[in-house]
Amino acid sequence: MRLSFPAAAFALSGLLAACETPAPQFVSKADLDRAHTLNDVRAICVGLTMKDDETREYAALKLKDYKDDGASCLCDHVKRDGTFDPAVLNGLANADDDHRVGCVADALDDMALKDRAGLAKAMLKVKAPKVHARLVLAANSDADPDVQAAALPALRGTRDPKEQEMLIAGLKRGGVWGANAALDLAGNPAAADALRDAVKTGDTMTKSAALNAYRDLKLEDWADVACGAMTDPDAEVRAAAVHAVDATRNPKILGCLRDHMLAPEPDVSVRVAMLEMLSKDAAPEAAQILCDAIPSWVKSYVADAAPTEKSDMDIVYYQNDRDYEKSLECATAAFNKGGYTECGKAYLGARVNEFGGKVRYKDCKATAPAAGGAVEF
Repeated sequence: MRLSFPAAAFALSGLLAACETPAPQFVSKADLDRAHTLNDVRAICVGLTMKDDETREYAALKLKDYKDDGASCLCDHVKRDGTFDPAVLNGLANADDDHRVGCVADALDDMALKDRAGLAKAMLKVKAPKVHARLVLAANSDADPDVQAAALPALRGTRDPKEQEMLIAGLKRGGVWGANAALDLAGNPAAADALRDAVKTGDTMTKSAALNAYRDLKLEDWADVACGAMTDPDAEVRAAAVHAVDATRNPKILGCLRDHMLAPEPDVSVRVAMLEMLSKDAAPEAAQILCDAIPSWVKSYVADAAPTEKSDMDIVYYQNDRDYEKSLECATAAFNKGGYTECGKAYLGARVNEFGGKVRYKDCKATAPAAGGAVEF
């Protein structure tokens, strides 16, 4: 019997289907390379099911740019064992095709998924517009604050006006949101007024982050903003202000630091921040501030115990680290001023003699060094 053409074609297709090589049960990275060369999408998809993280990541990497609809298997493997699969997300880094990887965004809709915050963080690597939009939505309104915080970096450096408005409004939300919003707005001229206000009126986290963001704008009033923050009631903000002016050569800021060094500072972390910052600053004024502040520093903080080395009380160590050639002069001038406790005078006398001078003093009778500042304010 002779078959008609349609019947023959059908029979041939059935025969080819029967002869089609079944998908492998196991693949290695080398297998994935061969499959990619042969355009065998089914074999590459098998790579997404392997136990080995590197193999799953490599399979996702191979599939992310495929136009073949068979590569949609990616969408079935974004999640694994009740959570997301970090290996697959790593393989999709920088993928920007919504058609192929936009489905990653859908995983964040699964409220039962374990570690949705981890998923949001992993999604930051995927550059597809749909994924970005889902992260922006999560940053703005997800019910889980950890997910919001993890998604916020998606807005970093944005030039989209709507996203900028969201961040500027977010400064007033404070906490992790406000701090991340400040980081995301760093150097953005459109946010200048909002960042300046955040330094003055935000909560601790937001103020600290806004300081660095405002510094990056390099505006003329930066010195005023930084100096104002150095007198903030919150010690964490004062310390952040000192860190934000690191390596400054601005005369006004150095003047503010001088005033602060000569006045009692109740917080140990702020004192250490100032000492470390000035000891590393190349400006001649920084060296002079450390020298001039020695008398008031020792009177304020060295009471009934000798300072431990490099502690917040050990100002001479930092002065010597910054300008050792003047250490004998600075320590001697401070020693001669007087008005110190026995331990304060012994501390200075020992430094003078260590630097080559020769002065007499009574040993400090304290048996144990103080861990922090010796005076409460």
